[in-house]
Amino acid sequence: MNSSSGRRVAGPRGLPVLGSFFPMLNEPLALANKLHAEYGDVSLVRVYGTPIAFLRNPVDVKRVLIDEPQLFPKPRIENPFNGNGLTVSRGDHWKRQRHMVQPLFSKEKVRLWSGLFSDELHKGVERWMALGAKGESFDMYTEAARLMFGVMWRTCFDENPREEHFARIMDAIDVFGRRHTPWGVLFYKLLPRFDPKAPRMGMALWLINGWIYGRLSKRRERGTRDGDITLLSMLVESRARETGESMNDKEVRDEIVNLFGASFEMIATSLTWAVHACTQYPDVVRRIREEVREVCGDEAPRYEDVAKLTYTTRVVQEINRLSPPAWTILRETAEDVEVGGVMLPKGTQLLMCPYAIHRHPDHWKDAETFDPDRFLPERQVGQHKCAYVPFGAGQRICVGQHMSQVDTVQTLALLLQRCDVEYLGRSPVEWQTRLTFVPKRGMPVRVRARQG
Repeated sequence: MNSSSGRRVAGPRGLPVLGSFFPMLNEPLALANKLHAEYGDVSLVRVYGTPIAFLRNPVDVKRVLIDEPQLFPKPRIENPFNGNGLTVSRGDHWKRQRHMVQPLFSKEKVRLWSGLFSDELHKGVERWMALGAKGESFDMYTEAARLMFGVMWRTCFDENPREEHFARIMDAIDVFGRRHTPWGVLFYKLLPRFDPKAPRMGMALWLINGWIYGRLSKRRERGTRDGDITLLSMLVESRARETGESMNDKEVRDEIVNLFGASFEMIATSLTWAVHACTQYPDVVRRIREEVREVCGDEAPRYEDVAKLTYTTRVVQEINRLSPPAWTILRETAEDVEVGGVMLPKGTQLLMCPYAIHRHPDHWKDAETFDPDRFLPERQVGQHKCAYVPFGAGQRICVGQHMSQVDTVQTLALLLQRCDVEYLGRSPVEWQTRLTFVPKRGMPVRVRARQG
C-alpha cells in the first residue's frame, strides 16, 4: 500500500497517544496476523509512542537474527522472575553465560537425563490411563505441564517434587503470563498498589527463590559428588571460558529459573498440541503406531529409538510449525534502519511471530494443511534457513531445542503405542498467547489403554 506521497504505508494510525494499545494488549498475535494480511511482510504500529514492527518474511528474519545481529539486539526486559538469565540477558554477560550453559544441553547431556524422563513419562501415562479407566477426562495442557514439571524438577535437583511445588509453579505461570485487560493496564499503571497480581507475584517469587537458594546452599556445602548429573550441580561447576570464574548464587538462580521455566513450559505446550493433532488425524496415528512397532516392537520407546522414529519426528516438526510454542521472537533496532522497504526508527521493537513466519505464502505451499511429509529431506531442499524458526535462529537459538524434540517424540510414541486418545471439546481449539502459545480454554481429552 502506498500513500499519496509515494511512501509505503506500513500500518494503521491508531488512536491519539495510545496508538494500537487496545488490540496489542488484547491479543498481539491476532494483531500481527491482521496487519500482515493488510500491509504485508513488515507492518508498523505505535503503542504509547513506541514504534512496534511485526516481521514475517524469512529473508528479513535472517537479516535480524543471523546476518546483522548487532543492528538488532535483544531489548532490555525487566522481569523479577527471570532476573538476568539466559533468555533475557544481553551483551557481554549473555555471551559469558551462553558459553557456560550451552554445553549443559548437548546431546550427550540429554542422553544422561533420558532415564529420568522415561521414568516420569511412564508414571504420567499410567496416571492418564488410570483416569481414563474411571471414565474421567483431563486438560491435556495441565497434565503435560505436570509431566514436564516432574522431569525438570528431578533434572535440576534430583528429588521428586511434591504436588504443592507443581501447584505453586502453575500459579506463578498464571500470574506472570496472564495479561490484564487494556482498561486494567491503564488503571493499574496509574494505581499500581491496587494491582491484584502484585501480591501473587511477590509470593511466587519468594517461594521460588526459597526453593532454589535453599538447595543451592546445600549443594555448595557438600561439594562435588561423583555421578551427580543435576542441572544445579552442572551450573555450579561450570566455568567461564576466558576467566575460569564460576557463577555466583544469583547467576545460578537466574539460570535455573530461565532453563527450568523455558524447558518445562515450552515442552509441555508442544506436547499439548502434539496430542491434539493426533486426535484429529487418524492416518497420522496409524503411521506413528506402525513406525513404533517396526522400531521398538512391544518394548517402550527409549531415547536411543528416537533417531529411528523419523516419521514421528516429522509429525512433531509439523506440529511445531503450525503451533509453535514460542509465539514471538523479540529484538529492537539499534539505529534508524530500513527493513523490507519500511524505515524503522531507532528503538523500534521488532516482533517476529513464528506462527506467521511458518505460514508465509512464498515459503510454504498449502501452509494451513497438516502435512508431516513436507519435512522429508528431499522436500526441504531449497527451503529458506529462517522459514522454520520454532526455536529461534542465530546466536541466540534455544539451547534446549534438542531436549524438546526428543521428549516430544518419545512421549507421542509411547502414548500412541499404549493408548487411544479422544478429544472431548465441542468445537475446534482456540489459541491464545501467554508465556507460550496455549489453548484458550484448555484441551479436554480422555486417554484409555489400547485393547490387545
